Amino acid sequence: MNILDCPIEFDKGDFFSLVSLSAGAAIARQLAMGETVIGNSGWNVDIKNGTIAFGNRKFDSGILGTESEIEGTWLWGWANKESGLPERAAAPARRALKLLKAVPEFSNPSFMLDDLHNGHNIAMVCCGISDSNVCYYRCPYDGGALFVQISGLPGEIFAPLAPERLARKYFEVIQSFYCDHRLLAAGMLWLNGHEFKESAARIEGGGIAFDFEEVGGLNRVTNVSMTLTP
Repeated sequence: MNILDCPIEFDKGDFFSLVSLSAGAAIARQLAMGETVIGNSGWNVDIKNGTIAFGNRKFDSGILGTESEIEGTWLWGWANKESGLPERAAAPARRALKLLKAVPEFSNPSFMLDDLHNGHNIAMVCCGISDSNVCYYRCPYDGGALFVQISGLPGEIFAPLAPERLARKYFEVIQSFYCDHRLLAAGMLWLNGHEFKESAARIEGGGIAFDFEEVGGLNRVTNVSMTLTP
């Protein structure tokens, strides 16, 4: 399952909507990867061979793009001609371009960074549109950071969350992350393998019901409750 197949009405050309749909599952999986795989280990990226290692654990990886702290810009891996990257290295970035070419943030080779437009949000959407189990990692260097997409991670990172835990994660995300709460709920349920029923004011599925109100053009959650049927 990926967010582009999520059965909820949204603007597939709007970056903010894509981030809102992707963020919940992505953040939960990033935290699980940190606990399960990374811990206190250092990292090492081998661009030529397409791998990233955390301590003595090695996984397949591909380049998404880079953040420049000096210029304050994002540069897609497929547009980075000066670094002489192997063609295979930027496969995740090229896939994102193919799927989201109507989205300016994905079709423009480079753009300025801000609170919404940053490597973390770009990477979360790239994970959200993948049909495979993937996470991402920010690899900082002097003057910026490289973002890579990681595959071959332990399956437990992507295990569906029980309703109570999903609800807790949902609240954790909305307390610290600006997004559309309705799209966030839909994306979390969908990427956890749950079908859902929806109306303008409610989404129900996976043993949880989310109620919303519209405030300033965005949907804000008013209540989250457990239901008898998953």
